Amino acid sequence: MSKRATKVILPLVIVIVAIFMAMAMVNSRQPLATAGSETRLPTARTLTVQLGEVRPTITAHGNVTARYELELAAEVSGRVQWVAPEFEPGQLVAADQVLLRIDPINYRLALAEARAALASAELTLADSRAVKRKAAIEEGELRVEAARRGVEKARQDLAYTEIRAPFNTVIDSKFAEYGQYLAAGQPVARLLSSDTAEVSLQLPPSDAALLDPGADVTLAATMGTELQQWPARLLRIESRVDQQTRVMPVVVEVDSPYDASVHPDVLPLGLFVGAELHGRPVSSAVRLPISALQADESVFVVEEGVLQRRRVNVVHREGNTVIVNDGLADGEQVVVNRLEVMFQGMLVERVDG
Repeated sequence: MSKRATKVILPLVIVIVAIFMAMAMVNSRQPLATAGSETRLPTARTLTVQLGEVRPTITAHGNVTARYELELAAEVSGRVQWVAPEFEPGQLVAADQVLLRIDPINYRLALAEARAALASAELTLADSRAVKRKAAIEEGELRVEAARRGVEKARQDLAYTEIRAPFNTVIDSKFAEYGQYLAAGQPVARLLSSDTAEVSLQLPPSDAALLDPGADVTLAATMGTELQQWPARLLRIESRVDQQTRVMPVVVEVDSPYDASVHPDVLPLGLFVGAELHGRPVSSAVRLPISALQADESVFVVEEGVLQRRRVNVVHREGNTVIVNDGLADGEQVVVNRLEVMFQGMLVERVDG
């Protein structure tokens, strides 16, 4: 056989052998296992509905403020002669404590003159009565009455030279110093009452409707590394809605915020705190994870392996949960996990959530 014939026949032989080997491999392979007739269904984790009373907890934040705020002013004019050591911003001062004194010498003189005028008027009245002159007696009585009023005013003006705290207070700001001349009506300090503190909380009307005045409230704030808490009570729910923010002011109060015998920790005015308010129990309700709630405020339940949509009424949203009081029945299985696709009539495999 010539070399030229060999070059032509050899490739053909290789191709034929390859074809036979491929056919043999195809015929010898094992048949592929066919999938079972059952398709794997999506897994729906469920929670069994148990209707009952559910008490909502409402959280909000606000600043601690004083029940009363007062700009204290001088009642008489004069130079400040003495200032109390406690008359400094941030200091606690008891009711009726003297904060500063105005030089009283002019007012003592005025009181002495008023007393002298009263004595003179009484002497004149006595002489008129002795001679029984009716017109003089009437005039004398009026002069005595006017002199008595003069004594009262002079005595009151002298008392006003001592400027006192009108209630238990915290000095917020002071505007007077030793040696300063004060005019009548000039502010000397801004005072904050310390017997009771208040916190104004801004709540949506739907949350405010769940509360009753007098309900228990817990205030909390982190001071350093410690979480401190103070018991409080709901004082009032204001009958108005802010037109811009659409919220209702709810005011809670704390008694004796600076009394260490009442509270383990002092509650300073101006502190930003969180508040936990306990609302009225909601009957025939259930608390569900927020993951169970769909965008249109519906949930899915599983009935015999099939999804069914239920419209529900959400009473309150609380952290990662919601309180629902309508649309579900006892014993229903609510889906609490989100599936990629969820629709009415969808087949699922239910497992306890």
